[in-house]
Formats: sequence, C-alpha cells, structure tokens
Amino acid sequence: MNSNGLETDPIPLDLPEQAELAPVYAEFGAAVHDTQVLEFGLVLLMALATRYDDAQFGTDPVSALYSGQSGKTVGELFRAVRKKEHFTSPERKAIHKAIRLRNDLVHRFMVDKVESLLTPEGRESLLQEIRAIREAVQAADRINASLIDHYLEEYGTSVEELKDYASELFPKGEDEADS
Repeated sequence: MNSNGLETDPIPLDLPEQAELAPVYAEFGAAVHDTQVLEFGLVLLMALATRYDDAQFGTDPVSALYSGQSGKTVGELFRAVRKKEHFTSPERKAIHKAIRLRNDLVHRFMVDKVESLLTPEGRESLLQEIRAIREAVQAADRINASLIDHYLEEYGTSVEELKDYASELFPKGEDEADS
C-alpha cells in the first residue's frame, strides 16, 4: 500500500491463449492480403490510363495512393478513366472508401483495437469489423478489375504486358515498404 492507503500492486491481466487469438489474426492477415490485391489492381489501372489515355500522375503516384494524397491520386486516375465512362460515382466512392479502410487497417487498426482482443465478445466484434472491411475492399477490387478488363479488351493487351509496363512506369520506392 502507498501512503494514501491504496493498493499499488498491478492487477494481473487474464490474457487469451494463442488459439483464441488465431481467428482474429487470420482474418486480419486475409484482409491485408485483400488490400494488396486492390493495390496491385490500382497500379495496373494507373498504368493502363497512362499508356492509353495519356494520364499524368504525380512524381510518386503509387506511394501517394496510400498517403494523405490518396484522394487526389484516385481522383486523377478516375478523371483519366472517365474518358471511357466505365465507372459511376458510387464505384469511385467505393474505391476511395476501400483505400481509406486499407490505410486504417494497415496503420492503426490493431493498435486502436488491442483491448478488444482480451475478451471473447471483443474478438467476435473484431472479426465482424474485419470481415466488413474485407467485403468493402473486395467490392472495390471487383470494380477495379472490371475497369482493367475494359481496357484489356479495348486495346488487346495482356496483364503480363501491363505488369512489365507498370514496373517500369512506377518503380517501387524505398518508402513503399513503410506503407
């Protein structure tokens, strides 16, 4: 006890077993994978817009997708793609939302939600929240994939050719590993 008569020994935490945490971590990992699939698709779409619509993006558009500049970068992308009229305002909003969710998931989600891991109810809530994020990201990826398909069909190119072009156009920067 301290001088005020209060207990000073820390209260022990009842930490969950690894097996109890595994479903949350597995779902989180799957969600991160989903965001990487979307990221790859957006880079391919940027390469298509650059190659076939003469779109111009900032100096490091790939990194900008995952920063505070994401809205501007996606806006530029859709201005270029709009020439083809393959997307709607709700589709654009869905992709913006997915990028915002990606950034939150990668940079803050588990830190902000760590206390939820301590209880079965909290873990279940996390699972539901992560699954909702996955649904939103997968929906955005389907939209993006349909835009890519339109370009591939219209210009008779392939994903492999496009990957090569994108890797030359948007080389990976050292700061990309920090995103």
